[in-house]
Amino acid sequence: MQLEAKKFLGDMLDRARFVRQYMEDKSLDDLVNNRPIRSAIERELMVLGEAMYQLHRQFPEIAEQIDSWNKIIYFRHVLVHGYDSLNMNVIWEVIQVKLDPLVQQIESLLEE
Repeated sequence: MQLEAKKFLGDMLDRARFVRQYMEDKSLDDLVNNRPIRSAIERELMVLGEAMYQLHRQFPEIAEQIDSWNKIIYFRHVLVHGYDSLNMNVIWEVIQVKLDPLVQQIESLLEE
Protein backbone atom coordinates (compact mmCIF):
# COMPACT_ATOMS: atom_id res chain seq x y z
CA MET A 1 0.00 0.00 0.00
CA GLN A 2 1.30 3.44 -0.88
CA LEU A 3 2.47 5.73 1.89
CA GLU A 4 -0.14 8.43 1.12
CA ALA A 5 -2.98 5.88 1.38
CA LYS A 6 -1.61 4.74 4.74
CA LYS A 7 -1.52 8.38 5.87
CA PHE A 8 -5.21 8.89 5.06
CA LEU A 9 -6.15 5.63 6.77
CA GLY A 10 -4.01 6.57 9.77
CA ASP A 11 -5.68 9.97 10.00
CA MET A 12 -9.10 8.35 9.90
CA LEU A 13 -8.12 5.80 12.53
CA ASP A 14 -6.69 8.46 14.82
CA ARG A 15 -9.83 10.61 14.58
CA ALA A 16 -12.21 7.70 15.11
CA ARG A 17 -10.28 6.46 18.14
CA PHE A 18 -10.13 9.95 19.62
CA VAL A 19 -13.89 10.48 19.28
CA ARG A 20 -14.64 7.08 20.82
CA GLN A 21 -12.31 7.69 23.75
CA TYR A 22 -13.33 11.31 24.32
CA MET A 23 -17.05 10.50 24.31
CA GLU A 24 -16.71 7.34 26.39
CA ASP A 25 -17.95 8.98 29.60
CA LYS A 26 -20.23 11.55 27.98
CA SER A 27 -23.89 11.49 27.06
CA LEU A 28 -26.06 12.70 24.23
CA ASP A 29 -27.03 15.56 26.54
CA ASP A 30 -23.35 16.54 26.79
CA LEU A 31 -23.07 16.52 23.00
CA VAL A 32 -26.20 18.61 22.56
CA ASN A 33 -25.68 21.15 25.34
CA ASN A 34 -21.92 21.54 25.63
CA ARG A 35 -20.66 23.64 22.75
CA PRO A 36 -16.94 22.86 23.18
CA ILE A 37 -17.69 19.13 23.14
CA ARG A 38 -19.97 19.46 20.13
CA SER A 39 -17.42 21.58 18.26
CA ALA A 40 -14.59 19.18 18.97
CA ILE A 41 -16.57 16.14 17.84
CA GLU A 42 -17.87 17.83 14.71
CA ARG A 43 -14.32 18.89 13.79
CA GLU A 44 -12.88 15.41 14.33
CA LEU A 45 -15.63 13.84 12.23
CA MET A 46 -15.12 16.43 9.48
CA VAL A 47 -11.42 15.60 9.28
CA LEU A 48 -12.20 11.88 9.27
CA GLY A 49 -14.61 12.46 6.38
CA GLU A 50 -12.13 14.62 4.50
CA ALA A 51 -9.46 11.92 4.84
CA MET A 52 -11.95 9.40 3.40
CA TYR A 53 -12.77 11.81 0.57
CA GLN A 54 -9.07 12.23 -0.28
CA LEU A 55 -8.46 8.49 0.03
CA HIS A 56 -11.29 7.79 -2.39
CA ARG A 57 -10.17 10.50 -4.78
CA GLN A 58 -6.62 9.17 -4.95
CA PHE A 59 -7.02 5.46 -4.08
CA PRO A 60 -10.62 4.41 -4.81
CA GLU A 61 -9.70 0.72 -4.79
CA ILE A 62 -8.66 1.06 -1.13
CA ALA A 63 -11.43 3.40 0.00
CA GLU A 64 -14.12 1.17 -1.45
CA GLN A 65 -12.99 -1.69 0.77
CA ILE A 66 -14.48 0.24 3.71
CA ASP A 67 -18.18 -0.29 4.28
CA SER A 68 -20.17 2.91 3.88
CA TRP A 69 -17.22 4.85 2.44
CA ASN A 70 -19.69 6.91 0.42
CA LYS A 71 -21.86 7.62 3.48
CA ILE A 72 -18.79 8.80 5.38
CA ILE A 73 -18.00 11.27 2.60
CA TYR A 74 -21.63 12.40 2.45
CA PHE A 75 -21.68 12.87 6.23
CA ARG A 76 -18.58 15.06 5.96
CA HIS A 77 -20.40 17.24 3.40
CA VAL A 78 -23.36 17.56 5.76
CA LEU A 79 -21.07 18.54 8.65
CA VAL A 80 -19.36 21.20 6.53
CA HIS A 81 -22.18 22.53 4.38
CA GLY A 82 -25.34 21.55 6.22
CA TYR A 83 -24.43 22.82 9.66
CA ASP A 84 -27.87 24.39 10.05
CA SER A 85 -29.60 21.04 9.67
CA LEU A 86 -27.36 18.87 11.83
CA ASN A 87 -29.17 16.33 13.94
CA MET A 88 -27.24 15.52 17.11
CA ASN A 89 -29.02 12.16 17.32
CA VAL A 90 -27.37 11.18 14.03
CA ILE A 91 -23.95 12.24 15.31
CA TRP A 92 -24.60 10.31 18.52
CA GLU A 93 -25.50 7.20 16.52
CA VAL A 94 -22.28 7.54 14.51
CA ILE A 95 -20.30 7.70 17.75
CA GLN A 96 -22.13 4.84 19.46
CA VAL A 97 -22.66 2.46 16.52
CA LYS A 98 -20.57 3.28 13.46
CA LEU A 99 -17.09 4.06 14.77
CA ASP A 100 -16.18 0.65 16.20
CA PRO A 101 -16.72 -1.22 12.90
CA LEU A 102 -14.90 1.54 11.04
CA VAL A 103 -11.90 1.28 13.36
CA GLN A 104 -11.81 -2.49 12.84
CA GLN A 105 -11.92 -2.17 9.07
CA ILE A 106 -9.18 0.46 8.97
CA GLU A 107 -6.97 -1.60 11.29
CA SER A 108 -7.41 -4.61 8.99
CA LEU A 109 -6.48 -2.59 5.91
CA LEU A 110 -3.39 -1.20 7.61
CA GLU A 111 -2.28 -4.70 8.64
CA GLU A 112 -2.32 -5.94 5.02
